[in-house]
Amino acid sequence: MARPHGAVPPDGSLTLGRLLLALDGTLVTLVEAPEGLDQPVSTVALLDADDLLLGVGRAARAAELALLVGVDSEQATAWLATLGTRTPIAILMKLPDADLVRRAAAGGIAVVAVDPHARWERIYNLIGRVLDQSRTGSPESMASGTAGDLFALAQAVADRTGGLVSIEDADSHVLAYSSSDEQADTLRRLSILGREGPPEMLDWLRQWGVFGALRSRTEVVSVAERVDLGLRPRIAIGIREPGAATYLGTLWLQQGAAVMPDDAGAVITGAAAVAARIIARSAAVPSVHGEQVQRLLGLRGEVIDVPYLASALALPVDGPVAVVGFGGRDVADAGTVLTGSYLPALTLHASAFRTDSVTAAAGDRVYVLFPRTDAGAATLQWARVTVAAAQHRFGVRVRGVVAESRAGLGAVAGLRQDVDRVLDAAQREGAHIDAVSTVEQSRTPVLLAEIVGLLADNPDLIDPRVAQLREYDLAHDSALVPSVRAYLDAFGDVRTAAGELHVHPNTLRYRLRRTRELTGLDLGDQSTRLVVALALRV
Repeated sequence: MARPHGAVPPDGSLTLGRLLLALDGTLVTLVEAPEGLDQPVSTVALLDADDLLLGVGRAARAAELALLVGVDSEQATAWLATLGTRTPIAILMKLPDADLVRRAAAGGIAVVAVDPHARWERIYNLIGRVLDQSRTGSPESMASGTAGDLFALAQAVADRTGGLVSIEDADSHVLAYSSSDEQADTLRRLSILGREGPPEMLDWLRQWGVFGALRSRTEVVSVAERVDLGLRPRIAIGIREPGAATYLGTLWLQQGAAVMPDDAGAVITGAAAVAARIIARSAAVPSVHGEQVQRLLGLRGEVIDVPYLASALALPVDGPVAVVGFGGRDVADAGTVLTGSYLPALTLHASAFRTDSVTAAAGDRVYVLFPRTDAGAATLQWARVTVAAAQHRFGVRVRGVVAESRAGLGAVAGLRQDVDRVLDAAQREGAHIDAVSTVEQSRTPVLLAEIVGLLADNPDLIDPRVAQLREYDLAHDSALVPSVRAYLDAFGDVRTAAGELHVHPNTLRYRLRRTRELTGLDLGDQSTRLVVALALRV
């Protein structure tokens, strides 16, 4: 009966702790982890009592997770004694006793108790799914930039709505779910455990046409509370194949401790679109979608065949298109955008706005592509809400840049490059670029930042008298540099510049004279003013 599951390569490693979080307390409970939860796990074997008695193959012996099916604690304890130095990282079994836990802990083996009502095939399949998603986590998983992880999606929806989420396939098998708490009702608990709900509950759902509506309708379906059946309020929506009407499954949102927010329906509508892409891709080659989006955006070199990529991604070739890029607000924020659960939330937020949106990440930036969309008021407002939510919910300061074209998908790579130019420029001239702006609105500060960048890379182009002025300021704390810059920024208006510096105009006049005496700079000359103004920005 031993069945090993495929290994995850080192670059896609999954820790024991993350695996247990994905499985959730409804299914499993950690009893002991003597070596901690940060150990990488990549293989799982399903073993029964005969396997323990008669022995198993090499692959099963090397598995890092051992699922002990129909094995009691006495049998498991005896088996551990035969393993020698090659032991699993963790064993999962039902009703482990204290003696087994002590023996396992002494050998450095974690013990995970499985709910007695859980079906082993459900546990094995869920673990396999988590391992598979970890293996294809770059670039497909949401942790790396796109929507590849159903568990992350379920948790993102739960965090956004305050409810409990489960995602099922077309045969009502649970594919993923958010973490549970005491608010989980009977139907949710039994579904996660792999058991059918009470017959009277299922009959009531069929009687009211809930299952039929989910398969035949595209809108959100509401299910009222039935206290007598242990059924809490929930809403659901069918998951359909991108660009087709094929039913792939259902996304359920059960009400938690608080009433669902008014936009819960819109949230799960967007989430269903994301789930559809994940499910459809998992049936093909999981890594292809993320690579295709990156190629379309020009993140993997020259874009060769736009029509092919459009067809593969189910996107229209023609019509307006918008690209929204997000990066750190300034130098101090660079590298923080792609942390935590920000990306799952962003992907969900984008799909709620446009169900045909696609996302991709590169380094510390993330890009959202909206087909059939321009950089109008609605897109800008979406970007503003996204930036504000990043700060409020995740403590991440991001900047959003919107680029648009009416030339169709063929223009997408160029739009992404334009977005990057603005994000790059904001690292130097952030004070002159709004937190959310369009490429057109940012032309001047972008060009200025690029000119200043060229000067920084070519110090021989900087007037040495400016360096002399800076050195004098450092030695004498004379504030000549800020005085000259304020004077130039005020177009030579002494009173305005003095006001910005909070000094008397005569004080500023003295500093300007002193500057000329020390360096010979004639700030009355237009060319000198231009050269000095640029040099002072380096």
